[in-house]
Formats: sequence, C-alpha cells, structure tokens
Amino acid sequence: MALLNINHYSYYLGMETPITVLLPEKRETKPEYTNQLYPVLYLLHGHSDDCLAWIRKTSIELMIRDHDCIVVMPSGHRSFYTDGVYTHAYESYIAKELPIVIANFFHTSLKKEDHYIVGLSMGGYGALKLGLKYPEMFGHIGCMSIASDMYGRTAESVKSLLNSEMMIENINHIFQDEQHFYHSENDIKTILKKYNQTYENADIYMCCGKQDPLLPNYLDLKEFILSQTTIKPYFDEIDGGHDWQFWNEELLQILKYFKLVPDKQQLLK
Repeated sequence: MALLNINHYSYYLGMETPITVLLPEKRETKPEYTNQLYPVLYLLHGHSDDCLAWIRKTSIELMIRDHDCIVVMPSGHRSFYTDGVYTHAYESYIAKELPIVIANFFHTSLKKEDHYIVGLSMGGYGALKLGLKYPEMFGHIGCMSIASDMYGRTAESVKSLLNSEMMIENINHIFQDEQHFYHSENDIKTILKKYNQTYENADIYMCCGKQDPLLPNYLDLKEFILSQTTIKPYFDEIDGGHDWQFWNEELLQILKYFKLVPDKQQLLK
C-alpha cells in the first residue's frame, strides 16, 4: 500500500485538518494507468487518539495490502464525530464533506455499497451514528467497543479508562447536557426508533470484548436492537478488553465479514 499523510482545508470545520490514507499499490508490477473506481474504508479512531492511531497500533496496512480498497483515517479529535454545541462540526465533516474530498483526490466510487465506515469506542459510536443517519452514503457499518450512552452506562464505565471529569466536561461541550442528548439525533436509540424501516437491510457488524468496561453499554444497545428494531446486525462477543489487541483481531474479522479481504487472510504481525 502507498501511505499518504494529508493536510487539507475543511469547509465544515473551518480549518486545516489531517487525514492518513492507504492507497492500493500493485507491488512488483509495472505501473499502468487505470480508471478503476475503488471502494473506500473509513476508520474512525477513539477518544484519545488521532488519524495515525490505526497505522501505529494495528496491522491494517498488512491486512489490506494487495486488495483494491482505499483506507481513509481522519482525525476526529475528541468530538464524538458530532456537530457539537460548543465544538466543531465533525459529523458534517465526516458524512457530508470527506467522501467528496476523497473522491476528488483519488479514484473512488461514491456508491453507498462501496463505502464502509468502521470505528472503535468513540469511533464505534461515530461509525454507527453516521452509518445510520446517512444510509445514502455508507452501505456498511463496523462498530467495536461502542461508547454510545453518554450520560448513562458509558459515563459510568469510562472512570476506569479516562479522567472522568475531563470526559464529562468534553461530553457537555459537545451535547450540552443529559436532557438535550437523550431523544435527540445524537442518541443511537432515538435514531433507530425514528428511522427503523430505513435500516431494515443495513449491513452492520458489532463487537465488544467480554472484559471490556463498556460491555454493559454494548449489551444494552444489543438488547434494544433485537427487541425494538427490525435490523439484524452481526454480533460478536469474545474474550478481550478495551485495547488494541482486541481491536486489531476484530478489525480483520470485520474486513472478512465485508469481503474486503478473503476468509483465509491471516493476521500478520
């Protein structure tokens, strides 16, 4: 894969922002011009990381090497991929701007069936929320170790993961308060109830480690989806924590599930 680190100006953010990109590369093959349009995999990082996290901490470059897919890793800072009340418009940036920017920069398809959005923790929330709210853009959703119930189970669980006062202050900057979060279109359950029929055939992969502090949050959302909606995600709960060993292993399973890599693909370390 060819690795690019890009800084570009974002209309919705109103500032320069970085993206890390992997481009298909035919190794040991004489270069030839192609007008092929490639599918795009968007990887959303967690609360304390940036656009380099997936490259530095997973085997994504080795997993996807020799396969025709462009991997886009934006920087979401601590935004929860939301148009925050007192923060920048990261939901609009990821869902409305970035796919067009990438299509203008590279040979990419804009068809929903060729767009995959995957994230972990904060990025798992972002991937599920944006995938559900913008079904015309994202045809496949991967969600690992989701942090979605900002004032409930997630807030209780992050005390063992992050500085809880810092986390709650940041959440309030984004969502304002508990009253404004619930029953808004930032609440996954509200989104699911409002647009349930739209997602009936949604292609969704959800997973969480059995030792992850966010497991109760994940199981609560799983029970809600199974009992209150008609969608049928693929659920996977295996041994693992809120850590990169779990995410690296599950990322490969997600790529296999979406057929971006063959079933026989092994985790290269």
